[in-house]
Amino acid sequence: MTQTTPFRIDESLREFIELGLAVQIATASNNGSPHVTYGWSPRVPTDGRTVEVFIDKVRSATPLADLKTNKKIAMTVADPISYRSIQLKGTVVGIELDCADDQAWVRNGREGFLVRTSLIGDDPVAIRNLWYDDVVRLTFSVEFAFDQTPGPEAGKPL
Repeated sequence: MTQTTPFRIDESLREFIELGLAVQIATASNNGSPHVTYGWSPRVPTDGRTVEVFIDKVRSATPLADLKTNKKIAMTVADPISYRSIQLKGTVVGIELDCADDQAWVRNGREGFLVRTSLIGDDPVAIRNLWYDDVVRLTFSVEFAFDQTPGPEAGKPL
């Protein structure tokens, strides 16, 4: 995968990413072993070239350890109602352990996810049991973006 210019997230894609959707974060150890964890409440700073996403500190110990030596990350964002989904790949440029100022943002994103999953019949109690209060903020530069919506366009670069 070679790209000459960094990917820039436009307003429409930013709105989708920040909607309160299902988020999976993938990392890999130095030997290539993959690790996946839940992500929460992604947001796109005004530069459109980075994404901030929150992961549970306790549940994500292995992916966080991966990021100490291998900064590569992939994030998949999926709407459980429409099945629209995208994948962003990039390099982590920041890890913030103290996210006290971000709690309202994280809570709003999680509540949005809760509403969307409730609409398709998921039990809100089961969904709430997926998250922990202690989160870490990952900031990554976006290098590649792909449509991951099931169908003939899946895998196509955005």
